[in-house]
Amino acid sequence: MSEWRFHLLTLPSRVWVDRDLPLQGAKVITTLSGPASISGQLPLGYRGIQAPDGNRALVEWGAGIVAEQEGRDPVFGIVDDISTDGDWLNVSAGGFTSYPTGMPWTGPQFSSTRVDPLDVVRIIWERLQYYPDGDLGVVVDPVKSGTYLGKPEGKSLTAAKAHQAYMQEQLDYTKEQAEGDAQLVEQYATKALAAAGLPKGGLLIRQTSAPSGDKRSKRNLWFKGNADGLTGGYTWNGKKWVELSTAKFNAASNWYFQWVEQKDVLKDSKAMLSKMKTEFNDAKSKVSDLSDQKAEPYTLSWWETHDLGSVISDLAQQTPFEYREETTWAGDDALSHRLVIGSPEFGVRREHLRLEIGVNVTAPPPLVESEYASQVLVLGAGEGRSMLNAFGDKARGRLRRTAVVERKDLSRLDRVQAEARREVAWRDAEWSFESLSLVDHPMCPYGSFAVGDYLYLTGDAGWAQMDQWVRVTEIGVDGVTGNLDLKVVST
Repeated sequence: MSEWRFHLLTLPSRVWVDRDLPLQGAKVITTLSGPASISGQLPLGYRGIQAPDGNRALVEWGAGIVAEQEGRDPVFGIVDDISTDGDWLNVSAGGFTSYPTGMPWTGPQFSSTRVDPLDVVRIIWERLQYYPDGDLGVVVDPVKSGTYLGKPEGKSLTAAKAHQAYMQEQLDYTKEQAEGDAQLVEQYATKALAAAGLPKGGLLIRQTSAPSGDKRSKRNLWFKGNADGLTGGYTWNGKKWVELSTAKFNAASNWYFQWVEQKDVLKDSKAMLSKMKTEFNDAKSKVSDLSDQKAEPYTLSWWETHDLGSVISDLAQQTPFEYREETTWAGDDALSHRLVIGSPEFGVRREHLRLEIGVNVTAPPPLVESEYASQVLVLGAGEGRSMLNAFGDKARGRLRRTAVVERKDLSRLDRVQAEARREVAWRDAEWSFESLSLVDHPMCPYGSFAVGDYLYLTGDAGWAQMDQWVRVTEIGVDGVTGNLDLKVVST
């Protein structure tokens, strides 16, 4: 295995500071669906190294380390932790996919009832890199998952809403008509009173005998007659009813008959208005009855979304999809970062490679036992009875045991439900192995496989004879010895 070289550059300006960084005891880790890691030690005095602009170069979130080995793509990390240990600086750097971790959504609210989860990943990276001091030059693969987040509004509810809107228009029109007809009734009454020389607001009275009691008011107009016709008009002078002149009677009676006709029109308008109110209320009730068909958009917002790294991780588990970091040289001095997407997964079954205990695998894989639960209760966002919650169940033929998991970052029920299914799936209390230690060997040399790939494992582990495929989820390389530490999943 050729030697590792390390380089230091500033971020976000990407100015090279040291093309031969003396990183001691280095370890380089690449991970499936997670950030790479570069760690090691530097002399204590290296803390004061300066960038070309005179500022300190080795600072958290202001510097990047590149790990390079001849013939292989480089590994890139953002310096995120620096501590002292005697005469040494302990330095660690996380891959570019660590950048979204702990970062809130700061753009306008994003909301969609039908969006591919991988489009959400691209939207997140686009927003993070929208800011000049956040641009890492990361390009996300254009892969689609074929699944969608968000729930569109049901067709029946859409139709019911359209009908409610139509009935609202009809109700508004009918109400306007009734109000107009009521105004005409008032206008005709006012004109009839005015023709008799009276102010508005008085009563129009039609009866064959002279009105008595309260009806004898100086404001009221009495028309003597019945349904067959009128024979005269009278006003009250305070002592008796005084008959109108012929001219005033003719003018007042003309407006009176228009008033009578308009009252019939108003009656019909009010009846239609009452009908429209009933039909509108029925339409409104129909919309309410279909509330289960309401749209449930997928959202990103500054008041709710506070960790974009967790959003991406959750989407990767729920969709599912996988990702890995890829950094390549663009010329001699520039780096190109790509987020490689596998939907639902990627990885190659490496038929020509072999892991054998006692040959290139240095020790039997250590056994670990997973936790046991047959039911998991996941508690999401909210408090008290309004808290989002979901159960995940898995019959295991043992006593029922329920584990409680708090995930206050989950603010949607579907995400809480997905988390409950994921949590209960792995709590089977089975013995398994998760790691392998090996040396760089011609049967399976470093660089011949990547995270996500499948390798064949054989040999006597002491507790079992290995004869199976394992999937590599993490590769750790000791920069001094060249030995490899793999995290694996049995298949």
